[in-house]
Amino acid sequence: MGSLIFFDINGTIIKRDHRTDIPYQKAIDIFLNTQNGMDGVDTSARSDKDVFMEVLDNHNTYFSEGKWLKFLKIYEEQLEAFRKTDVWRANVDSVDIIQKLSKTNHKLSLITGELSIGARYKLEKLGVWKYFATGGFGEDGLRRFDIAKSALEKVKSLYSDGYENMYVIGDTILDIKTARHLGAKIISITTGSNTKEELIKENPDYIIDCFEEIEHLFL
Repeated sequence: MGSLIFFDINGTIIKRDHRTDIPYQKAIDIFLNTQNGMDGVDTSARSDKDVFMEVLDNHNTYFSEGKWLKFLKIYEEQLEAFRKTDVWRANVDSVDIIQKLSKTNHKLSLITGELSIGARYKLEKLGVWKYFATGGFGEDGLRRFDIAKSALEKVKSLYSDGYENMYVIGDTILDIKTARHLGAKIISITTGSNTKEELIKENPDYIIDCFEEIEHLFL
């Protein structure tokens, strides 16, 4: 029957460094007509909308849905502008494991604070977007648990209960908490915003430096 495997994106599938969020940062600066508008804002494991709201607050600007929609248009323009650049690169052997899993009866999904349009641009760049039939995205909720709940509801609608075990793969402590919230096993990868030591303290089911280390679970 196979397992249901939820992947995070930044720091898990996509390499996380100073380039990862450049299109979003550029969109913020254009929207606010400023420079370095996101300085001091931690984007790790957060929804894009939640980040946007904090940025506005930092600049003494109130949030409105109209401003959000205006920003989204600018953000899409920046995603397209950076589509052929190297801002999005594969994290360790993420592409290899996703391609291998796609040939099995496991179900692949996403839990990410990324808006679906950002997720699509990033994962299309790596050639793996096509392997994820559904997922929970930044537009599905302001907080991680809400996004995860939406992801699970979408999966159940698509597959019913056609899986034996459920896993979450992510690079942050919040991914660990999300997995436990869903009743899933957690695979923590040490390539993101939380250190290996920080992750170990949360007692994940598995802790890895690359995806080859968990091939025995699924292949």
